[in-house]
Amino acid sequence: MDEQHRRREIIHDMLGRGPIESQEKLAELLGRHGIKATQATISRDLREIGAVKGPDGYVLPVLNPTGNELGLERALRGFVKNVDRGATMVVIKTGPGHANVVALELDRSPPQGVIGTIAGDDTIFIATRSERAAVQLVHRLRSLGGLA
Repeated sequence: MDEQHRRREIIHDMLGRGPIESQEKLAELLGRHGIKATQATISRDLREIGAVKGPDGYVLPVLNPTGNELGLERALRGFVKNVDRGATMVVIKTGPGHANVVALELDRSPPQGVIGTIAGDDTIFIATRSERAAVQLVHRLRSLGGLA
């Protein structure tokens, strides 16, 4: 196994045990495994394994292969700052870099009335079938995300 692969596996395992508050802390923990890595290398590794920075530090994305609502709820509670509506469009605001994590969960477990999602860095646009569906979706997402 090459050094890069080993380093990424160790980072993945550490993040699987819980959030790590900073890249500096991650570098320190890697050092305990005999691995020296620069901030740029750690940043690249985090991006490659799909880690995101949440409220408590770097975490692995919420993976929910079965597509149940629990993964969506975790993503909403962990990363969403606001849910709003404009006509048939619902707009979700997240912290920087977190929109894709939430959009992935929305795509895996699409709420009723959703036609599709588009995610940027910190914003998700959700197309719905009607204004009524958009209103219902805003209420549902706010409730699931603890924003009601």
